[in-house]
Amino acid sequence: MIRNLIFDWSGTLVDDLTPVLTATNHVFGLHGKPLFDRETFREKFYLPYEGFYKEHLPGVALEGLEKIFRKVFREHHHTVSLLPGAKEILQYCHDNQLPTFLLSSVTRDDFLHQAKRLGVDHYFHKSYAGIADKREAIHSILADHHLHPDETLFVGDMEHDIETARHGNIRSCAVLTGYDSLKKLQRALPDHVAPDMFAVIEILRRHSAPEALPPTPTVGALIVGPDKKLLMVHTLKWSGLWGIPGGKIKPGESSEDALRREILEETGLSLTEIRFALVQDCIRSKEFYKQAHFVLLNYVAHTRETQVTLNDEADEYRWCTLEECYQLNLNTPTRILLDWYKKNR
Repeated sequence: MIRNLIFDWSGTLVDDLTPVLTATNHVFGLHGKPLFDRETFREKFYLPYEGFYKEHLPGVALEGLEKIFRKVFREHHHTVSLLPGAKEILQYCHDNQLPTFLLSSVTRDDFLHQAKRLGVDHYFHKSYAGIADKREAIHSILADHHLHPDETLFVGDMEHDIETARHGNIRSCAVLTGYDSLKKLQRALPDHVAPDMFAVIEILRRHSAPEALPPTPTVGALIVGPDKKLLMVHTLKWSGLWGIPGGKIKPGESSEDALRREILEETGLSLTEIRFALVQDCIRSKEFYKQAHFVLLNYVAHTRETQVTLNDEADEYRWCTLEECYQLNLNTPTRILLDWYKKNR
């Protein structure tokens, strides 16, 4: 199953080869070097580009080269266009709740400028731009977003992209719309090869068909402190949204026992006056970091303690009034629970 997509930008989703070649030839011309034709450039150019410039312009400071390159490249921003199928695959990922990330060596300013002009900036869960060596970023991307390597596909147009996927132990798809030729890409041994993004969509259809998700019963509590304030936690697995602590019920465990255990593990708090509130269905929520089907058993409980000790399920907590809770960026189940509490407290 493919559940997560990481895309390169240049040559994968957008055609920027002409302005890149123009800017590169400008740099080479200033240093008295022969200029590249299109096919020679595709054959010779490689990432990380620092190695390419050291090989062809030894002794010339990279910082100065980049400054000249960026100036000329940005004069031709208007010529960058979406490649065939780029908008369609981003929409497909959006429609099928496949989290989409960007990992590119293009500078962040250039990416944001181009993506906004082309109308695709809103599709990415998060963008990692300006990454000279993508291998140095792939592991942190997987860890930060809880992406399982065997469920993640990196789509790119260069050998470096395929090498990055292998470095992260994730699947790779080489597309033939960009910088590297089929011969160069095959040398990197990608898992899939596609002529364009329409073909990548077909790969996703074969490998991302929704599977039956067995419902998982979970418990969670809106915790009322001794000063009547409510505990909110910043939940990493819920796309960085705020919510309540809780977790899965273990086999043979009662729901209240599971609640006490989960709250103690996640916050260090002991509960009193536990009262059942409501049950919620949570099926393939876009807010959760992976596709899942939860049956959420929501409780309201009290505690005599205020010192919270978080485990790795969350990275921040706040004691809030009900009004302050509504000011936070809440996940949907928590907002529904707060609405219930407002009417039934």
